[in-house]
Amino acid sequence: MTDRLLRSAVVGAGFVGPHHVDAVRRGGYAAVVALAGSDQARTEARARQLGVAVGTADLGALLADASIDVIHVCTPNATHMEIASRALEAGKHVVVEKPVAPTAGEARELAHLAAERGRHAAVAFTYRGYPMIRRARELVTRGEIGEIRLVLGSYLQDWLLEAADYNWRLESSLGGASRAVADIGSHWFDTTEFVTGRRIESVLADLSTFIPLRQRPKGGATTFQAGGADTETVHIDTEDAAGMLVRFDGGARGVCLVSQVSPGRKNDFRLELSGSRRSLAWAQEEPNTLWLGARSDRSAVIPREPWEGAEAELGTPSLPPGHPEGWSEALRDLFRPFYRAIAEGEAPPSPGESAVYPTLDDGTRAVAFVEAVLQSAREGRWTPVEQH
Repeated sequence: MTDRLLRSAVVGAGFVGPHHVDAVRRGGYAAVVALAGSDQARTEARARQLGVAVGTADLGALLADASIDVIHVCTPNATHMEIASRALEAGKHVVVEKPVAPTAGEARELAHLAAERGRHAAVAFTYRGYPMIRRARELVTRGEIGEIRLVLGSYLQDWLLEAADYNWRLESSLGGASRAVADIGSHWFDTTEFVTGRRIESVLADLSTFIPLRQRPKGGATTFQAGGADTETVHIDTEDAAGMLVRFDGGARGVCLVSQVSPGRKNDFRLELSGSRRSLAWAQEEPNTLWLGARSDRSAVIPREPWEGAEAELGTPSLPPGHPEGWSEALRDLFRPFYRAIAEGEAPPSPGESAVYPTLDDGTRAVAFVEAVLQSAREGRWTPVEQH
């Protein structure tokens, strides 16, 4: 194990970048030594606010700094591939926000580059870090719910409900051809495959853009915040919502609704499995419990309790009952095994090999899912999710 703290830099000073700063610090294996953004003055101010020593708009200088071990890519989607590739070429380990690349083919290239350079590369699929998601996965693996037959899911938000709500994700040139599915539907996809241990083989999708014209602030707007009064009207070519039917290997069937325009729903991610013995359900806004349903036995709500399995997987002591854990802790616990593997000198997983953190292979799967959703919606037919 290294005798020093690893040194990390976060690229992206908007919504999620500062949360990466916090999660890395609390993980215990690394210090965040730099924050990079697109504007020097704003980035310096943000770095001071977060207590990060360096704020810079010079990404090249940051990547050339041999003392930095890990780069977190938290920038607009269209830049993920380029920045992550440059970081890997510079010998850095990387954490990449999803989607990791514009296409599944490019995502595979990024995974191959990480393997060639012998670098660890993780994807920020936050929900894998929740203790009760890992507990759900354990229950499924042990056969507690029996053979999985049906999967029900939804991910509903309201932060883009009004025509005056705006963010770079609305623009396909920055966020990609898909918005709601790529942004939050990808989390549902990855979490579902993680919990069930099953792969989604094909999808039938219907996409809707309910607000085709929006008011873009000339001064810009950040995630979950409105812009200023000075706006211009722009046409929107990404979806506000999506309905999806899915088929799993092994025969299970599923349905998922994704929306960023559902009033009152802030971050309402739900997952329910119906098995041959029991049902199991989890809701992100009440993350410290699982519901187990049964026909003959009494249904029960299972509270989060100290669990040796989570401590072994994550290296984080479980809090006692009555001490809630939430989104920030999930992000911390997602990153901890990644940093521990680097600190202990473990070799990166080979392509196709399972790992203690979500890899670029997992990120590629999610991009392939989004591509299948878009194709299905265009052509009005069941579409296979590309395997790799």
